[in-house]
Amino acid sequence: MVTLTVGLLLLLHLLPLLVLLLSHKSSRINRRDSCGGRVLPPGPRPLPFIGNLHELIGQTIHIALRRLSKEHGSLMHLKLGTTYAVVASSAEAASEILRAQDANFCSRPRLAAVTRFSYGGLDIGTSPFGDRWKKLRRFAGAKMFGLHKVESFSWIRFQEVETLVSSVRSASSQGKLINLSEMALCLFNNIAYREVFSKRVSAEGDCTVSPHHGLIKEMMELMAGFNFRDFFPSLWWVDVLSGWKAKLDGRFREMDRTFEKEIQERLKNGLGRYGDFLDEILQRELEFDPSLGFHLSRNDVKALLMDMFLGGTDTSAVTLEWGMAELMRNPAIRKKAQEEVRRIAGEEGMVKEKDINQLHYLKMVIKETLRLHPPTTLLAPHECMRDTKLQGYDVMAKTMAIINAWAIGRDPRSWDRPEAFWPERFEVRRVDFRGSSFELIPFGSGRRICPGMALGLAGIELAFANILCHFDWDLPNETAPEELDMEERFGLSTRRKKPLVLVAAIPPR
Repeated sequence: MVTLTVGLLLLLHLLPLLVLLLSHKSSRINRRDSCGGRVLPPGPRPLPFIGNLHELIGQTIHIALRRLSKEHGSLMHLKLGTTYAVVASSAEAASEILRAQDANFCSRPRLAAVTRFSYGGLDIGTSPFGDRWKKLRRFAGAKMFGLHKVESFSWIRFQEVETLVSSVRSASSQGKLINLSEMALCLFNNIAYREVFSKRVSAEGDCTVSPHHGLIKEMMELMAGFNFRDFFPSLWWVDVLSGWKAKLDGRFREMDRTFEKEIQERLKNGLGRYGDFLDEILQRELEFDPSLGFHLSRNDVKALLMDMFLGGTDTSAVTLEWGMAELMRNPAIRKKAQEEVRRIAGEEGMVKEKDINQLHYLKMVIKETLRLHPPTTLLAPHECMRDTKLQGYDVMAKTMAIINAWAIGRDPRSWDRPEAFWPERFEVRRVDFRGSSFELIPFGSGRRICPGMALGLAGIELAFANILCHFDWDLPNETAPEELDMEERFGLSTRRKKPLVLVAAIPPR
């Protein structure tokens, strides 16, 4: 989905021209729906030409969609320009799309920015469903995201968390405030870069955000931002006139140069020496892998690298950021989590990954964070591959299916005290967030569930445990817990509108 304000204001200025260009097409669609006898899911009445896009102007999209769903139902129909969409805002509606009809909704729509950055839809996360995607997904499960591969990178995660702890300790000893939002980005950016290229992007021993993350941020903003091609394909030229297309192409070229530079350096230094993701992927370009069934092209390789960076940096950072924000608003919960972590760490100081399974309360804290603050509030959109029915309503092929994971996690039909941060709810309620419990699906479910979930969680758990273990945290300027600003900023990953800036103190031993 999209951040709509600027684009829609431009669209409204162009409305007289749109009447001329789209009126014939729009009337034809409406007659076909009427004459065909379709019964679409309930939804707000669309305006001519722009459909329901005006319902989302200037608002946080997932919040606006939940507001509309309260009026029209948990399975809701929207018309976004010339695009039809259904929005699922309950566990029941999500289960029908992602489980009961997973085989029909397991493709992805071809959105302009995503398609550009994925080299025409060659990656795993956003490419259309088909035989090629199935082979890539099996390859990724076996060679990139399997348990053995996740465990093989544990030393990288440990070293980077050590660097984070050292950086916080140094800043704290100098009386500096800790920008935890920035440090979390630095941590997961360096973890991802080392897992892929076996090198850091920050200076050695440093934990500050690198220019590399600026590129990732701009790419994600382009993919979350409004463009005309996605909703009015015949008006693609407006993206050219507005400069959006030039910006997209510029960021793509910058990304491509980065990947090509790393690939050439690896080929020069020798393939197979590092055991990182680049070794695994690039080997399939040079040699035929029977399990994959085809040679990867250079663009295939780069598309898979793109998946690693976009999926492995911001989503992990925002989970750590929101989790700590909730603990700052709930001192008793923070104290309970710290006591558990420090008890398990003992005299060793650093919490290690072998200790994580003993941190039962911390795991509940993370699960509660994912319920209230899923890193992608709207899951990556699915696409219906053939005409079907959902809950008795007609849904046409090519309809975009949007799962509002944020609304589902706060649905009072599924949760007691849905707006409260209450990790203890999971002591008696066994809810899994790995795709089988549709009340909690921060990583999706079904065929298109996030393949890197285990890899991301490993870093989140280790970082969370150690920053709680090593520091006592407080809000600056004697800010009361209830005064902490929790406003969101919508994007591919939903960040805090304001960075989380804290005071860290080294506890007495």
